[in-house]
Amino acid sequence: MTATTTMDWTDPVTCPFCGDELPSPGAGFIDHIDENGDCERGFEHWRANLAGDLAGEWSG
Repeated sequence: MTATTTMDWTDPVTCPFCGDELPSPGAGFIDHIDENGDCERGFEHWRANLAGDLAGEWSG
Protein backbone atom coordinates (compact mmCIF):
# COMPACT_ATOMS: atom_id res chain seq x y z
CA MET A 1 0.00 0.00 0.00
CA THR A 2 1.41 3.39 -0.99
CA ALA A 3 0.43 6.42 1.04
CA THR A 4 -0.69 9.41 -0.97
CA THR A 5 0.67 12.85 -0.15
CA THR A 6 -2.17 14.86 -1.64
CA MET A 7 -5.93 14.80 -1.31
CA ASP A 8 -6.45 15.56 -5.00
CA TRP A 9 -8.15 12.52 -6.47
CA THR A 10 -6.83 12.56 -10.01
CA ASP A 11 -7.23 8.88 -10.95
CA PRO A 12 -10.68 7.34 -10.33
CA VAL A 13 -9.30 3.77 -10.25
CA THR A 14 -6.81 4.56 -7.49
CA CYS A 15 -7.87 5.03 -3.87
CA PRO A 16 -7.11 8.63 -2.87
CA PHE A 17 -6.44 7.55 0.72
CA CYS A 18 -3.97 4.70 0.27
CA GLY A 19 -3.05 4.62 -3.42
CA ASP A 20 -4.26 1.05 -4.01
CA GLU A 21 -5.77 0.22 -7.40
CA LEU A 22 -9.56 -0.13 -7.38
CA PRO A 23 -11.48 -2.67 -9.49
CA SER A 24 -13.85 0.16 -10.49
CA PRO A 25 -14.33 3.81 -9.48
CA GLY A 26 -17.90 3.32 -8.20
CA ALA A 27 -18.81 0.06 -6.51
CA GLY A 28 -15.13 -0.92 -6.36
CA PHE A 29 -14.38 2.17 -4.26
CA ILE A 30 -17.26 1.41 -1.87
CA ASP A 31 -16.12 -2.21 -1.51
CA HIS A 32 -12.57 -0.99 -0.91
CA ILE A 33 -13.48 1.39 1.91
CA ASP A 34 -15.78 -1.24 3.45
CA GLU A 35 -12.78 -3.59 3.62
CA ASN A 36 -10.15 -1.01 4.70
CA GLY A 37 -10.76 0.81 7.96
CA ASP A 38 -8.13 3.51 7.39
CA CYS A 39 -9.59 4.38 3.99
CA GLU A 40 -13.12 4.34 5.38
CA ARG A 41 -12.12 6.77 8.14
CA GLY A 42 -10.40 8.96 5.56
CA PHE A 43 -13.52 8.94 3.39
CA GLU A 44 -15.81 9.76 6.34
CA HIS A 45 -13.53 12.64 7.33
CA TRP A 46 -13.51 13.93 3.72
CA ARG A 47 -17.29 13.53 3.49
CA ALA A 48 -17.88 15.42 6.75
CA ASN A 49 -15.71 18.30 5.52
CA LEU A 50 -17.49 18.37 2.17
CA ALA A 51 -20.97 18.26 3.73
CA GLY A 52 -20.40 21.68 5.26
CA ASP A 53 -19.78 23.10 1.79
CA LEU A 54 -23.00 21.75 0.26
CA ALA A 55 -26.47 23.19 0.80
CA GLY A 56 -28.96 20.73 2.25
CA GLU A 57 -28.39 17.03 2.65
CA TRP A 58 -26.04 15.02 0.47
CA SER A 59 -27.44 11.58 -0.29
CA GLY A 60 -24.10 10.26 -1.62
